[in-house]
Amino acid sequence: MLDRAAGYSQSAKKTISIIQGITLLIYILLRVFTTLSAIAAPRELADTDIYLRISKESIFGTNFFAVKRPFVFPFLLQLVHQDFTAAAVIQLSLSILAWGLLALVVSGSLRPAWLKFAAFVVILALSLVRHLAGWDFVMMTESLSLSTFVFFIAAGTWLMRGWRTYKVIAFCATAFFFAFTRDTNAYLLAMFAGLLLIAVLFRWATPKALIISGFFVMVFYLSNLSADTSQRWVFPLVNVIGKRILPYTASNQNLAACGMPITPKLLSLADTFANGQDRAFFNDPELEGFRVWVSEHGKPCYARWLLNDPVKRTVEVFSEFDGLIYFEDITWYFSRRYSDFLPSRLERILYPVYYVTWLWAGLTVAALIAVVKRAWRGNVLWAVFIMLCLTIFPHLFINWHGDAMAPERHAISVGLQLSVSFWLFIFLILERLHFYLLKDAANP
Repeated sequence: MLDRAAGYSQSAKKTISIIQGITLLIYILLRVFTTLSAIAAPRELADTDIYLRISKESIFGTNFFAVKRPFVFPFLLQLVHQDFTAAAVIQLSLSILAWGLLALVVSGSLRPAWLKFAAFVVILALSLVRHLAGWDFVMMTESLSLSTFVFFIAAGTWLMRGWRTYKVIAFCATAFFFAFTRDTNAYLLAMFAGLLLIAVLFRWATPKALIISGFFVMVFYLSNLSADTSQRWVFPLVNVIGKRILPYTASNQNLAACGMPITPKLLSLADTFANGQDRAFFNDPELEGFRVWVSEHGKPCYARWLLNDPVKRTVEVFSEFDGLIYFEDITWYFSRRYSDFLPSRLERILYPVYYVTWLWAGLTVAALIAVVKRAWRGNVLWAVFIMLCLTIFPHLFINWHGDAMAPERHAISVGLQLSVSFWLFIFLILERLHFYLLKDAANP
């Protein structure tokens, strides 16, 4: 009955499937043939050598938790025998597959025939925006992090449309690889676990959702265990100390009260990254006490520093919001042979550019209203929108305060989260408007 009201018959369904298939084929051809030159010349950045070195070691077995970076990207390099061109091909292929699946799942969750096709095209077009597409040819974790995030959203939406064991397994597997692509991704899983727990407590979700919540918590624990065992959190923490704590007396006093040894040599490194001045933070004999303190007390003391003035720490992120989500010089990171496919004006429509903070605020209000209205009872995409939207700022907070080096690059996943949330909201509002107009026309 609903399908008929939406103008969506079996013949229309078949027609849409054919058109979507043709559109998807064109999309694949465009992504492949417009990026051949970039595939042949992938970009290496400073951290690429670290991933390359890890890929030549035994990643699994007893060394799994001691890996100096999350294992997914080094494992990819290991699979292709450190061939960067082959790695770029796989990253591009995974990106195409992920966005294709997301487009299919989102369009399949909408009822009006015209909106199904429109959503399918918009999702595919969003993947072509340079902020998201240019990373496939960079030998870092960004491409795999974005692709696994897209897989995660698609698998989660698919599961919400009908609980099946094989869907649960696929969703959990996607979450696992997502968490072990970048350490901050595991924190996002922890946030989702908390939201699922709240949904169960308020009886908005079936108790079976606790299986997913529990799995997310377990993956978060394993990710943190790996980070602690390898102490891969030390370098970014020292970045933060050098750039955001040492230059300020009040912050120094706060950490000094927590045991950080304040010495003239340490203060001389104010406004310096961890690898600055010939890696003095790690190599200078005078800073041995500082290194011991970081290893034994750095994480809890830094967490205490964040909690000491949460309003100020939050305002710092707000002040950087727009610049973190959208930054013009992003092409510096890309392959020199990478060129944008979409016109810049179209990109600025698809991907948040202007008044990003206000856009986020509006979407957050909409998500809270959707919670009160229990909007997911009409379409499960509302639940996806709510969970993505309500974790945008905490995700950005974790990225900003997790490392002072290249925070814009680290926030790329947040930009993806915001843009997908925005378009899901547009699709859902258009669906509601469609049925409202049909109902109004049927009852003049």
